[in-house]
Amino acid sequence: MKKWLLALGLTGALVLAGCGSDSNSNGDDSATSDESQEQTEKQDENNVKKEILNAQMNVKDTFKQYQAKIVAYQEAASAEKPDAEAIKAAGEEARTAANEAAEEAANYTVEADLPEEVKAQYTEAIASLQAYYEEAANALDANVQEADFTKAEEQFTQFSDQLSALYEEAGLFAPDMMKELS
Repeated sequence: MKKWLLALGLTGALVLAGCGSDSNSNGDDSATSDESQEQTEKQDENNVKKEILNAQMNVKDTFKQYQAKIVAYQEAASAEKPDAEAIKAAGEEARTAANEAAEEAANYTVEADLPEEVKAQYTEAIASLQAYYEEAANALDANVQEADFTKAEEQFTQFSDQLSALYEEAGLFAPDMMKELS
């Protein structure tokens, strides 16, 4: 009888231990699924960051050539001893570049694999960049020798602020797009 009780006790202990490990493994499964879900979310977040940076590089590569001509004009106009002919020539190039850049911005599409709301934010920012180039062209049309870029700079600030908000939402540091494009 003692042997039967001992065997029954051992069997009961084994059954309880087995059931206990099943419930522990079920908890491990949920912890594992939570970890895999967190890992997937982190991977998605990293992919979005990567695509935002790719989109930034595309914007830089597309508009840098135009911005360089505008910056060259601004440097010629603000030189210590300005040369009227050099300013006029640089102004003509800058005006042409600004008009071409505005057209490029109007037709620009974000070619990155981004969520729709991020693409929409990027598209809004590009519209501000287009307005910047249009205002720069208008300023150069009004007076090539002493163009007033105040309105254009306001549009560029808006473009930069929109991109900064997008970058901060994604957990990235916002770039200085004027430096990037210059």
